[in-house]
Amino acid sequence: MATKFFTAAFSFILFLFLLPGYALADQLILNGGFSDSLSGWVLSNAPQRMKAVWDGAGCQDRGSLNFKLANRGSRDETYITGRVTEQIQSGSQGTLSFAWKKNWSSILPLQQRIYIDLIKPDKSTVTLWENREILNNNSWESISIDISRFLDQSGNYALRIGALFENGNAKKAAAYAWFDDIRMDIQIDKDSAPQTALLYPIGAQKLSGDIQSISGISVDNNGIAKVEIALVRLYDNFYWNGNSWVKNEHWNQVKIISSNRKNRMVSWRYLWPLPTSDGASFKIEARATDVAGNLEKIPAKNFLNIDNVGPTGKIFIEGPASYTNNRLVHVKADVRGAKKMRFSVDNGQTWSRWTEFSPTTVLTLPEGDGIKIVSGQFKDASGNLYQTSDNITLDMTPPVTKHIFPSANATGILPDSSISIIFYENMDPLSFKNDGTEEGSTVYIKQGTHWIPANTSYDNKTKTAKLIPKRNLDTGATYTVYLTTGIKDAAGNPLAANFSWSFTTVGSPVSSFRETIGVAGGKLEDANQLISLEIPQNALTKDTLITIEESKAKNYLYGIDKYSPIFRIKPYQLSFNVPATLKVKYRPDEVPDPTSLRLMFYDMPHKRWLPVDNSRIDLAHNQIIAPISGALIVTITAQNDMSPPYTFIVAPTGMEKLKGKKCSIYGVSVDNVGIAEVEIEIVRLDDGSYWNGSSWQSFETWLKAKMVSGKDKPNATWSYSWQSPKKATSNYRIRARAIDKSGNIELNPAILQIDFID
Repeated sequence: MATKFFTAAFSFILFLFLLPGYALADQLILNGGFSDSLSGWVLSNAPQRMKAVWDGAGCQDRGSLNFKLANRGSRDETYITGRVTEQIQSGSQGTLSFAWKKNWSSILPLQQRIYIDLIKPDKSTVTLWENREILNNNSWESISIDISRFLDQSGNYALRIGALFENGNAKKAAAYAWFDDIRMDIQIDKDSAPQTALLYPIGAQKLSGDIQSISGISVDNNGIAKVEIALVRLYDNFYWNGNSWVKNEHWNQVKIISSNRKNRMVSWRYLWPLPTSDGASFKIEARATDVAGNLEKIPAKNFLNIDNVGPTGKIFIEGPASYTNNRLVHVKADVRGAKKMRFSVDNGQTWSRWTEFSPTTVLTLPEGDGIKIVSGQFKDASGNLYQTSDNITLDMTPPVTKHIFPSANATGILPDSSISIIFYENMDPLSFKNDGTEEGSTVYIKQGTHWIPANTSYDNKTKTAKLIPKRNLDTGATYTVYLTTGIKDAAGNPLAANFSWSFTTVGSPVSSFRETIGVAGGKLEDANQLISLEIPQNALTKDTLITIEESKAKNYLYGIDKYSPIFRIKPYQLSFNVPATLKVKYRPDEVPDPTSLRLMFYDMPHKRWLPVDNSRIDLAHNQIIAPISGALIVTITAQNDMSPPYTFIVAPTGMEKLKGKKCSIYGVSVDNVGIAEVEIEIVRLDDGSYWNGSSWQSFETWLKAKMVSGKDKPNATWSYSWQSPKKATSNYRIRARAIDKSGNIELNPAILQIDFID
């Protein structure tokens, strides 16, 4: 296409040079016949009353430029400006010729000025011709002016044609001035330098592609010897030397492709491998040297941009999703520099029509489950093409279980088993929920109407969901697992319907553990170390045997979470010489918050469960401890009081140096239910030893403080008297913590540091 344009342009210029009577030394610079319109001329910001318009009739009926002012009591001026199409060499000979006329109506104007100005390359202005005569002159007149003396600069010239009228106070005064056949001829000296014109690329073009053909024409009355071209990268002013960009000025010799009349006019071409660029600006300069050695003083030049980089980015189908259950999908185009776009949903076999770029669009995927590939093509303003793709799996089929364990109606299942559900496809991990309620859970297990606390998990590699009870299931019991339509596959398809099945654990519902202890005392523990009973020696009468057994305890209230089996202590009437201690252990990995536990006993006469008096939680050993004096049925449950107490040490403050043999420590503890007791810890910081009330020990020791007031009430005061050590020159740390009536132990004890001085 560029070659065709070059050939057409060259033929047109060659035709001009071969016109009859047109000397080679003459160059037609401007011909303003106004035969069609004022195109090519720039109109100034004219006032509302003064206008410059194209008149359909004019000199020789070809149309003309018409200045007119038709208004009462007005005075205005306007003009049009046209650039000379070629650069003019300093010292050239030139002639300006034109036709003009003027006309008044109703009354002569008070003042007028009709003129033609020449604007030089340095923007200075000279008036080539003007008329100030106010007499009416309604006939065409031809003018010819020698303007050679004004052509004293080399570069681009422009002509300005204007008119000023003042109509006075006449009601219907009107003034007109016409111009036509504006012609400017320039004669080049025989010994002047040659002249070059760039034909392609022209204007402020944006180029793209691999190789660009730069073409032009050079003329000289003696003949062209050579033509050179300079390519300048504007952001660093480096020059192209044919192979690379260099800092120093460099001119590349072009190829002459045709000539006439002994090289007086030649056409030339230069092939430029375009650099990879995204909007960088470049300058092209071309100059010729004639056979006499004259170098063109003012090279022809043009500025352009190169865009050889297409858009960049990605497309995303439904954001980060890998699956969809809807054929209508949203495609986000995170693509920079795109002006046009189109898409294919069949892996590039067919494409939609080109549309304006938009960051989001909605497409319809082909029918049928499976992987769908969406491709997007994007074009920038220069036509550079970029393609990118994304894929998503279309899944519109509800998920189906492949295998369940335990299987439906299975028997002999171990109590520590978990429930597994394997699916045929990837599932949504967040859809497996067990929050302790049937309304909020999608997978859960129950024993009859009794809710079994459990955790859920999902492994995407094996497509397996698990329901893991927080404690071992009871032996010989039947459980039911429930799956709801809240369970979804990775595409968001829910189960087709709610689903459930049942299984039975191994063993008998009667006692699974039974041990006895006699007058000699000792300790009883079950196989799972879930309970132990310590009886001091000689605590029982000679004829008494204590039996502890694990049972189903059908009368257990299911309104609260259970964290241990039900244990029964027999006989129902016990007689102790000294107190015994019951220790019920819990598994820490099954208890979210151990401070929420409490030890319960079954009140048989009233058929209800009640808290065991004076029981407390031993967090260090994962057990609840309580004294016993009679027959019990016990278990560990989640308590109602979840709030631990908090403590303030009032004195000492930790700010002063302490003296004397005794240090009194006292403070205040607060709880929502009631403070049961307060403990003190004293640490010698020099060696990290703990005070046990009489000596220093290497292991952590808590000492019971004295309850001064408010025991078992929400606010309590307490004190501890510490007999300070002799030669006390060390630093000490004191901590205090409270235990409330529910067995909650303060998690962050109050702390201070004190110093003793002799």
